[in-house]
Amino acid sequence: MRARTSERGTALIAALLLVALMAAVAVQLMDVTRFAAFRTAQIDQRAQAVWMARGARDLAESAFLNAGAPGRSVMRSDELWLAGPVVFPLENGQVVGEIHDRNNCLNINALVAPDTDGDDPLEREARSSDIQWLRQAFLSLSLELGVPAGEAETLLAQITDWIDADQSAEPGGAEDRTYGAYAQPYRAANQPFVELEELRALPVMTPSLYAVYQPVLCVLPLAEQPPLNINTLSLDQSLLLSALVHEDLDPADAETVLFRRPPAGYDSAEDVWADPLMAQLDLSDAEKTRLTLRSRWFEMAVRVQLAETRFHMTELAELNEGGDLRRHSQRFGAF
Repeated sequence: MRARTSERGTALIAALLLVALMAAVAVQLMDVTRFAAFRTAQIDQRAQAVWMARGARDLAESAFLNAGAPGRSVMRSDELWLAGPVVFPLENGQVVGEIHDRNNCLNINALVAPDTDGDDPLEREARSSDIQWLRQAFLSLSLELGVPAGEAETLLAQITDWIDADQSAEPGGAEDRTYGAYAQPYRAANQPFVELEELRALPVMTPSLYAVYQPVLCVLPLAEQPPLNINTLSLDQSLLLSALVHEDLDPADAETVLFRRPPAGYDSAEDVWADPLMAQLDLSDAEKTRLTLRSRWFEMAVRVQLAETRFHMTELAELNEGGDLRRHSQRFGAF
């Protein structure tokens, strides 16, 4: 009798253990299923966000493809893509797109002479003169931005050393010897900048200084300064007009020129130089090419918020004279 009771107790305990084990397995399976469903939803949302960003990018491209279509030598001041960020509301988020005219910034890759071995001596001399002009324009622009002269000169020296191929530091500059002494060492790029954010790697650069320069500097994949498009410059970019056209055009006059610009912009270069403030500048024909009415470089920035997913895409594009578009670089990720 006692043996039977003992057997029954053992069987009951075994059954209870089995039920507990099955319950634990069921809970684990439910957790795995919930996580898998969550991950699937996230992947689906990210895929949707990517396609929405691409759609917004294509829409932006069509805007300036239309503005720079063959036969159109002038981009107007009232182009829709100049209106600022465009917001497309969604049921559970939004898409924000914006186009920046990258003719209207100072290209830091143009501040340093590229390797000119084999070039014609006259071409090297002309290029050297252009670079010296742009380096002085950088320093003038820095002063107008409120950056002390010494700090601006140090930044210019460190930009030079970051790009040039040698290991001889400019006065105030920095080469591998400086960067190699850091707790987390790295090396100078010894090549042109790829992204503006690389400036953060320079010893002189601070978050506050970067915020000052970010609106006026850019990185383009060429070692020359593109002409400013006077039709697409905004009023708050008057410092660029002052610094990159002629030293005799002070910031106040530059702002006045932009303020009294025709509502739709200038129709021709002759109209630009007919403005009294522009006409008084003693510019050569070559110096007058520092302004244009048709832009070549554009940057598109798209941000997508879809439920819990956040995705951004930035693209640099070039529009040639024939109206053909070339995508140069693209960055994307979460924000």
